[in-house]
Amino acid sequence: MTEDEARAVVLLQSCEPFREEDGRASPHWRAEDRLWATQQAAATLGERASPERFVVTRAALAMPRLKERDRRAARWLARRGWHPAWVLLALVFGAAAGLAVDQLGPPQRVNLLAPAVWTVVAWNLVVYAALLLPLPSLGLRRWLAGWGARGADSLTVAWFKLAEPLATARAALVLHAAAAALALGLVAGLYLRGLVLDYRAGWQSTFLDAAQVQALLGTLLAPAAAVTGVAVPDVAPLRVGPGAAASASAAPWIHLYGATLVLAVAVPRLLLALAAALRARRLATHFPLPLDTPYFESLHPLMRPGLPRAVRLLWCAPPDTAAVLFGQAVGALAAPLTLLRGDEGDELQLDPPPDLAVALPPRPAWQRWLGLPDPADERLDRLRAQCDAVLLVAAPEAPRPPWLATIGKPVIVLEPAATATAPALPLLALADGWLPDGRLLRALERVLDGDPRLPRLADHWRRRQQQRFDAVVAELAASLGRIAGARVPLADSGWRVWRSDAEADAARQALATALEAELRDSGERLRGLFGAAEATLAAPPSTGLRRVGIVEGRAALTGGVGGGLLSGALLGLKADLLSGGLTMGGGMLAGAVLGAVGGAGVARGLNVVRDGGPPCVTWDRDALAATTDVVLLRCLVGGWGLPEAAARERLAAALAPQRRTFDALWARRAPRGGDAEMLAAALQGPVATVLKDALAVAGGASVADPDNQVS
Repeated sequence: MTEDEARAVVLLQSCEPFREEDGRASPHWRAEDRLWATQQAAATLGERASPERFVVTRAALAMPRLKERDRRAARWLARRGWHPAWVLLALVFGAAAGLAVDQLGPPQRVNLLAPAVWTVVAWNLVVYAALLLPLPSLGLRRWLAGWGARGADSLTVAWFKLAEPLATARAALVLHAAAAALALGLVAGLYLRGLVLDYRAGWQSTFLDAAQVQALLGTLLAPAAAVTGVAVPDVAPLRVGPGAAASASAAPWIHLYGATLVLAVAVPRLLLALAAALRARRLATHFPLPLDTPYFESLHPLMRPGLPRAVRLLWCAPPDTAAVLFGQAVGALAAPLTLLRGDEGDELQLDPPPDLAVALPPRPAWQRWLGLPDPADERLDRLRAQCDAVLLVAAPEAPRPPWLATIGKPVIVLEPAATATAPALPLLALADGWLPDGRLLRALERVLDGDPRLPRLADHWRRRQQQRFDAVVAELAASLGRIAGARVPLADSGWRVWRSDAEADAARQALATALEAELRDSGERLRGLFGAAEATLAAPPSTGLRRVGIVEGRAALTGGVGGGLLSGALLGLKADLLSGGLTMGGGMLAGAVLGAVGGAGVARGLNVVRDGGPPCVTWDRDALAATTDVVLLRCLVGGWGLPEAAARERLAAALAPQRRTFDALWARRAPRGGDAEMLAAALQGPVATVLKDALAVAGGASVADPDNQVS
């Protein structure tokens, strides 16, 4: 990827948490945005894209949305720590410095032991040695690469750490270019001044004699002499005494010194600058962003080309075993079955084991003598390669197949019972809904610790359950709101509620019919939310229906108890039978309400409200409390697979702290109705709290296990 592409990837990474519980998410980039970007990139590239192309495409798709929401992201992407003009500035300043260096010595005089020339040469030789020899104590490269990150934000600091090789190459390019320009500027200064000024050469020394100076200069200027063809002149006549002026022409010395600067400084530095430029270009076009980190590996299976998409579980069970895993029926497994598929491509797959009971023919003796592989061992090797873990269905006292120890894979024991003793898991309980499925996922995460696919699958599973939970809460709250807001108007007949029992029966029947229809329709919607593969939502038990349908009234007690109860129960049973059970108990509930109202009497079955309009009847608080109990109970039993007795107990404990909240909502209902939406919005909070508390108790009892659940 290019440098710009890498910057976009790093910016997007800074906005995304590795996991939701890490809490590093940007307020401008949410978990659903992360999932959207991943899915769009996978759909754009297909299934054979390289990890580099995947993260680059994903960042490119995400940038417009992110920059629209966060202006700081756009500013950070537009900000650059490098510009090619810096090389031009280094050349200009280096050449100017070289032109000025010549003026530091005596005017119009070339000192053969000149500090300016030889200092430049000596410094560059030290630099060459530092480049050739490892000198970590200097820390020059790291300092040059990280200077731009000082005082910057965490994103910029993280970027400079990743871009250190590129920043080092660019810093080297600038420094080498400046050094070469300095040497060339020094040479140019000597020649330019030599054109208009008469330069003279000489030397002075307190400690060196002419022979020593001749030998020293002859050695140092030998390469220049060989290149230019100018011999090193005799230095004895050029010695200048104290107070005397140099008299010999400096022309040959300028040629030799200029050639020395070019050979020792300009050419090597230009070559080093060219190498740094090529290295910087390569790094800028092929930025070395490490993609083997947990964050990148968690994005999509495309980021793990060496790791299969599917976590493969070997199903080792008797042929007559019947089980439900993640809502799918598993029996005599004959082909691989995908139990769970994540939004980003990961899968949890159940594979049938090969028939290891088939006896192989005995090996010929010559195969054993030659040391050829055993076909039985080859079958076990293939079995070992095709699975990540084994799901073994076996009783505690049953012996295990001997090949389990041979393949060396983790084994999760599923006892063919509704309960199991640690470390085994109960197989039959896995058919009771999503809570035991979560227990199985946690067991897999423990035995396959470090596998990046399991956390992603578990996160997907949790997100799916949370979305389902929210949708179920919204549906239950809306349904209870409509039931609580239901009104049946009555004709105004003075201070009496109605004139006859027929009018009362009609009003009661209308209210019960509306309740039956609401529960039937809501049940169908709940079935759709839980999925056809989930456990069937059970009808509420008849013992819980006798509390439903008691209402208040102002008329006298009339009607027959036995006839009302019997007719209501038969009516509800008929509705359930005709609908094939798809009312989810709505018919029995409405029939029981009808029967209870008839049994308690017509006069106690209606509530007349006079508030400036015609009277109407509705359900009282006791009836709504009973309806709430039954509606929540059937979700826990049928939707989430809790045993009925345990669900009743947990629901009662979870509902107790919320009774006053529900009663207050029933008491605040509008006399004339029309407040179903308001009630639904107000009911979502307490309904969600009750369900969470009931499921949390269930999770603590049947899912969260302090012991190790695997072997």
